[in-house]
Amino acid sequence: MKKILFVCTGNTCRSPMAAAIWRQMGGEAESAGLRAPSGAWASDNSVRVMDEEGIDLRDHRSSPVTEDMLRWADLVYCMTEEHALRLGMFFPAFADKVRVMPVEVPDPYGGSLDDYRLAAGRIREGLGIIAQNAAAD
Repeated sequence: MKKILFVCTGNTCRSPMAAAIWRQMGGEAESAGLRAPSGAWASDNSVRVMDEEGIDLRDHRSSPVTEDMLRWADLVYCMTEEHALRLGMFFPAFADKVRVMPVEVPDPYGGSLDDYRLAAGRIREGLGIIAQNAAAD
């Protein structure tokens, strides 16, 4: 499986959930955010929803995107088109690795537990498509 860097805004909700689920599926993954502070905890609802799936996010700490992360990754999946555009502007040398999740993943930040469950479900759906495409390559 490909090594994937998942990118969102703050690296406390969507991208850490995506990386954790991809690892559960047997892949290598990291996560980062375009406007992420260094060291913030995963959101409480992200932790709860991942707990429901048998995944522990309690040790996650947010990280801004770095050139080293982009170099490490085979592919970079952004949660939105806007994230992909900004990443390409900030790091044009890595634009060929950047993709957008194949399904829309709503930002659950500040939302209810159900909002986080919806986001996690959409992430899992998108990762299934990514895994199928990788198997076909």
